[in-house]
Amino acid sequence: MSVNTLHIEASSFCNARCPGCPRNAYGYPLEGFYDERNLKIDQLKEILSQFTDVYHILYCGNHGDPMMNPDIAELCDFDDKYVEVATNGGIGRLETYKKLAEQNTRIIFGIDGLRDTNHLYRQGVKWDNLMERVKTFISAGGKATWQFIRFQHNMEQTEQAKKLSEDLGFDHFFTMDVGRNNMPAIQSDKTISHWILPPNKDAKPQDFDVDAYLEMRYNPINLNKKTYKVGEISCEHVNGSVYVNSSGELFPCCYHGFGHVDRPKVKLDEFHRLKDTWKTNDCDETCALHCGKNVN
Repeated sequence: MSVNTLHIEASSFCNARCPGCPRNAYGYPLEGFYDERNLKIDQLKEILSQFTDVYHILYCGNHGDPMMNPDIAELCDFDDKYVEVATNGGIGRLETYKKLAEQNTRIIFGIDGLRDTNHLYRQGVKWDNLMERVKTFISAGGKATWQFIRFQHNMEQTEQAKKLSEDLGFDHFFTMDVGRNNMPAIQSDKTISHWILPPNKDAKPQDFDVDAYLEMRYNPINLNKKTYKVGEISCEHVNGSVYVNSSGELFPCCYHGFGHVDRPKVKLDEFHRLKDTWKTNDCDETCALHCGKNVN
């Protein structure tokens, strides 16, 4: 298998507390599942020395925002590769955004609503900070994508958001309906501030035991007790992608890179020996959980 794409976690630090992020139990900090660190430039160089066919690098981690890494501009500085950075846009020096624009790095801004709704999911992201960074990047010539995750609380704003994206100079806008949009927003005191619900207007908040839920999240054995079957999936790994976490460890894909899942990680010097064992015809529970179809 030839590796053409690296999906990289540049940092496991984050300024946001999104309810659906694996660094939080739907808003509640998970301690002990991962170490917060930034990927070093030397680590990236070593990895790239082994994968000479890589032409696409996507910085979008499981636990952190790439813009938290102070070296992100240098990590993106390539003349021969297509580089993308996915960020909530609420953090990072303005000079860094200008530098990324000059380097032709595309930024995917995760903006799930407008001023009155974006913070409901992107908790901790201030709208004015976000807009300042968007405008700085685009005015410097940067190519920007607006990624809009749809929920009940923002779906009526889709067209307004698309119009705003055009006014601001985004060249791409797309919406997503994903599994993370049916959950409680649990705060650090274990209270539920609000429910994140899918676009389906019939969806309602469920009876919910916070303590029982957090226990399930802390125990990876419980996490995989649902009944799943592998459906028609598009496996990024067999299509030439490898996930790298902020420690420099390699995984078949980002789903295997979650800190609380017992997953097949390897060090760089082990990759070529183990790569042939990572096949979709041997999908494990993690593959079924994230890429399969829940048949309950």
